[in-house]
Amino acid sequence: MSRYFIYSRSAYYGVVAAIPLLIAYELLLTMSGGDISQGQVRNAADVWLRMIFVSFGVSPVTATLGMILILILAIPLLRSGAVRLVPSYFGTMFIEAVAYGFALGIVINYILAFIFSFFQPLLTEALLSPPPAAIPREGGLIQGLALSIGAGLFEELFFRVILLSALLFLTRLLSRSWVGAALAITAAAFLFSLAHYVGPLGEALELHGFLFRWMAGLLFTILYYLRGFAITAYSHALYDVWVITGLMGYLGG
Repeated sequence: MSRYFIYSRSAYYGVVAAIPLLIAYELLLTMSGGDISQGQVRNAADVWLRMIFVSFGVSPVTATLGMILILILAIPLLRSGAVRLVPSYFGTMFIEAVAYGFALGIVINYILAFIFSFFQPLLTEALLSPPPAAIPREGGLIQGLALSIGAGLFEELFFRVILLSALLFLTRLLSRSWVGAALAITAAAFLFSLAHYVGPLGEALELHGFLFRWMAGLLFTILYYLRGFAITAYSHALYDVWVITGLMGYLGG
């Protein structure tokens, strides 16, 4: 079992697991019938990453094919040591992600309720209210599923892999103590939450939703370091799917 935990948290497994997420995201967006070419219904982090391709004159369709190709080419490059692909591990990883994704909303609500009970008891009941909808529901179920999957893939790639790594690098230049790392992690989670309130699909800023997502960013960071990119991305995507489909009962919002 220890080999499973080592293999499943590796970048090698992460990039393999990212390919079906990206393909499902693109297929569902196409099926939704929205205007995906200009990014109106795409995940914000996806749009930001695609700007790199656009700056080189690459079309949206070619950018999608380019992303898939990059992932495929990265598979042999990221294999290290004795790590090898074990197909059955991906099923176990999915089950792990289902559990983490389902538990996320419950855990965060009670953490926030516990914290605020010391400062503002009147807010405790409000903080036990349903978490914010993961993504807008106006576009229909198929578009909602697409954006849920896109959130898991692109937000984890942008905020955990790219942004957090960059912030940790910068803070280590200033201080190698735990304070610098804590500052980078907190800042990355803050920006993760804030990103949900900008752009054409951004929501109106309100306290509970902002704090909920900030806490989610912190927990996703912990999960990322403990279990790697693949399980974190799938946990994020599945949590959003639970919310958008209402499968989490009162947590469906």
